[in-house]
Amino acid sequence: MPKKQLQPDYTLLTENTYRGYPVQYRDGQSPLIKEALDKFITQMEAIASHYQDLFLVRFDLHLPKIDDTTPLIQPDVANDRVSELFAQLRDNKFRQRIWGGQQIKRSAYGWCNELETAKQLHYHCWLAVPKGRVENAGSIRKRADGTYETYGLIGLIHDLWQSLNPEGYAHVHCDAKDAMRLKSNDEADMNAAIEWLSYMAKQRGKVVYEDENGQPIRVRRFDGSRMQPAANQP
Repeated sequence: MPKKQLQPDYTLLTENTYRGYPVQYRDGQSPLIKEALDKFITQMEAIASHYQDLFLVRFDLHLPKIDDTTPLIQPDVANDRVSELFAQLRDNKFRQRIWGGQQIKRSAYGWCNELETAKQLHYHCWLAVPKGRVENAGSIRKRADGTYETYGLIGLIHDLWQSLNPEGYAHVHCDAKDAMRLKSNDEADMNAAIEWLSYMAKQRGKVVYEDENGQPIRVRRFDGSRMQPAANQP
């Protein structure tokens, strides 16, 4: 399936502020995709309307590496796996009382896919939850025997991602600098969060796929939750 750099069927931004927030653009750098930024900002504002204290984590999802037994995973299949990961978190794991003895009733998230030097897509993701339920990202540690010891939120994400990728090991990357705590009513905190997430909306690495006739194949390049702000809740 041929691929090339994303063509401007989305609106591209070349400014360092958007909707009143600082964003990660500088002259000569990759433009940002407005529609992706809108999705991420709207969802961060929505969850901020429900909770004063938030825990925000970024992580990367990788597909199994291609080899003699692992095929190229098609973009629509890979996207469905990412959507299923967040669905399992929202509809199953977050409903369990394993988060400080309570459920996580509301969460916001977003993702984008990219393809640069590797043959398989990879995904940049973010997830925001109430801080009282999650205090740190957790951990993934490889044991000497090749198995993995997992802990907390990112450990749960690791285990779910493996279950969704039967072809082989699917790496999840997250470290200490990939999480932040913020006060939703603090302008500086919200500015820092949006600027931090805006990197994921860069045009570079976003590709469009073509069929054998050179016609574009519609593949989602980003998506996210659909939380409504508190004022709109029944």
